[in-house]
Amino acid sequence: MAVVAECYCPVPSLFKTCTEKVIQNLPQHEDHLVTAPPPIKHACLRLMSKRGTITDRNIEKLVYDRLVVLDLSASQVTDACLFKLSRCRNLRKVDLNSARESNQGITSAGLISLSRSCPFLQVLYLRRCVNVTDEGVIAVSENCPIIVELNCGGCSQLTDASLEALGQNSKHLKSVNFSNAGVTDSGVFSLVSGKCSASLKEIHMNNCASLTDEAVEAVVQYCPQISILLFHGCPKTTENARAALEELMAGGQCRMKQVTWTVYV
Repeated sequence: MAVVAECYCPVPSLFKTCTEKVIQNLPQHEDHLVTAPPPIKHACLRLMSKRGTITDRNIEKLVYDRLVVLDLSASQVTDACLFKLSRCRNLRKVDLNSARESNQGITSAGLISLSRSCPFLQVLYLRRCVNVTDEGVIAVSENCPIIVELNCGGCSQLTDASLEALGQNSKHLKSVNFSNAGVTDSGVFSLVSGKCSASLKEIHMNNCASLTDEAVEAVVQYCPQISILLFHGCPKTTENARAALEELMAGGQCRMKQVTWTVYV
């Protein structure tokens, strides 16, 4: 008795196949992308984001007015890329996290331009953009009033001025990462006692050599919604920080989901 076996293999759509071919032969098609409709640009951007092939030169041909999310984390871009986003006023999320090594091409000049062009920005990732300074963060706080999430981890040039600006201007801020920054207790106090005190849920302040127990105590005192607090690698913290956290947890209203710190002996 003969048995016939049938094997069904998924076949990519014609649209996906064509998009792949465009990306594979990008130099031949770049000029045509300028006038391509948004769905095609979106598909190309998505693939190129994953492959890290977006550049300062081709970004202008890929973006469009209604673009909402832009992931540049795998691509090596500089301020020149951010200068070309002036038409993207609807951007809500920009990911500039450096996936591998430090990004030295993104500076405060690029952030100032981005913040002025994209006033509705809600999420901005800048991890390991080592040449970002206070000027850039201050511009974001002033020009992007509904910013909710800001990751500046590894931006070592940042100081208390950045935290003060966020405390003064960013009342919707829920998550902030300023690990490895040159901040002090004063800056943390300005942040957590400012306009975002009631909204802050997540703070990463790892490897900040100048922070003491007072910074941790300020977070506990002023941020009733805090659920994630990371401050490992802060050598000036002591058992008093742990005691403040235990007191918070003993109160019965604690929302804490994750806490990490370093015990120094």
